[in-house]
Amino acid sequence: MGIYSPLMETIPKIISAPTAASATSNTARPVPPRPRQYDARLARWLVTPLVNTPVTPNHLTTVRLIVGLACTWAFAQGSYAMANLGAILLVLSNFIDHTDGELARISGKTSRIGHFYDLASDAFVTVLLFGGIGMGVAAAAPGKFPLPVPLSASTLGWIAGVAVALIFFLRMRIEERVGKSGTKQASVGGFETEDVLYLMPLVTLFDGTRGFLIAAAIGAPLFALLVMADYVRVMRRPLPSKADAKVAADAGQTTQPEAVAPMAPAAFAADAEIERAMDAIDFDGVTREFKSQDAFIYMEKFLPQSVTEQLIAAARAVTPNVNRNYLPGHKQGGSVSRHTLDELAPFVAELYRSPALMRFLERLAGEKLLPSPQDDPHAYALYYYTRPGDHIGWHYDTSYYKGRRYTLLLGVVDQSSCKLEYRLHTRNPGVAQVDGAVAYPPGALVFFDGDKLHHRITPLGDNEERISLTFEYVTDPRMGTWQRFISNMKDAIAYFGFRQVFRQIFGRTKR
Repeated sequence: MGIYSPLMETIPKIISAPTAASATSNTARPVPPRPRQYDARLARWLVTPLVNTPVTPNHLTTVRLIVGLACTWAFAQGSYAMANLGAILLVLSNFIDHTDGELARISGKTSRIGHFYDLASDAFVTVLLFGGIGMGVAAAAPGKFPLPVPLSASTLGWIAGVAVALIFFLRMRIEERVGKSGTKQASVGGFETEDVLYLMPLVTLFDGTRGFLIAAAIGAPLFALLVMADYVRVMRRPLPSKADAKVAADAGQTTQPEAVAPMAPAAFAADAEIERAMDAIDFDGVTREFKSQDAFIYMEKFLPQSVTEQLIAAARAVTPNVNRNYLPGHKQGGSVSRHTLDELAPFVAELYRSPALMRFLERLAGEKLLPSPQDDPHAYALYYYTRPGDHIGWHYDTSYYKGRRYTLLLGVVDQSSCKLEYRLHTRNPGVAQVDGAVAYPPGALVFFDGDKLHHRITPLGDNEERISLTFEYVTDPRMGTWQRFISNMKDAIAYFGFRQVFRQIFGRTKR
């Protein structure tokens, strides 16, 4: 279902792929259970003839997106006639939103990209819908405030849209934690709560768009607070242990895969080499330098050669998965998140959890360090500068966690003129700022408190290449709901792309 209404429960569509053969197979495919909702039943009946055709669920998602955008445009015009047209298009868009999922269920035409495209379309259309309704009300009565507060109708629309987007995000996080049962909507007589959207033509017919906007602007934020409370409650609930999962399995019960505690990391094969390399370091001198430079240290030779060679091999292996990004005036380059590295370059994850490495960093920091949570795509990541001009501007590695976040940079490939330029003591009143620049070749180390070091990477030159590895460790892995939302959106837009960032959610389901 879509997620248009802010006054009702909003869930992502998790549509299981059939376990049978492809759509063109002559082998009979098990038919999924008949939908309980009437609109879903009608949608399945309509798309059944498309099973053995070139039409895919993504085609239907595109149609739904186009109709949804047309609905938004119609509402934004502000006239009575266009509002009624928008309501009709809303009903049509909401119904088409069922067809892609039903086609995916009965045909086996599923994909991770398709599932993400479906959810992204839902969120995009929903936010724009409320914005369009607000713009239309403002156009119909310019200069008037729908509520006795200095907020325009357009502002109220965007408030409702953003609140629904937050609801959508939180519901996905809850489902990731406890499964689909945690986001199940109420259903009565073959209708779900969000099916009230089919009554939207009655709202516009009786010229009730303004009242609907006011209700949405008040109800959506309030419901977002309820969902936020539900999210906090779910996140505080302890996950079943592996022993509990075994007991459940013995009893014939099923347990959500994501609810089982992760396996302990495999023993790090090269840990002994790192331990020996640590013995050759003047630790007292390094610690004094780290403290005098306000939690910053650079070591040109750190990793053993054999470890560096394995990192280079890992970086080459995941090169096809690099996500390129460009933020004008700030950064340009490529990156690969920890989720992809877990699948294609597990050596990186082993190094990240190396007991010897973590002991060394904890002694430097003077406090207990913990790995970043499993859903943090930034926990360990590779960064690729492969095109002229690739760079990142001045920034801090701002921590959204409740504790501090330390950044470890390791050189992997450096055939470039790039430099890490930094400014020390920028946040120490009364202490003179110190500027510096280093190049970290393969095996070099840079370690610092992300909230203290102001730094950048200078632009890559022609025919140059630079690849570096970043590890992030935290002192407190807790993060607020809003901070997690901001962090994920920042990582999706500026670094890894939505697919890599949200693959923990979308990767477990297909459409």
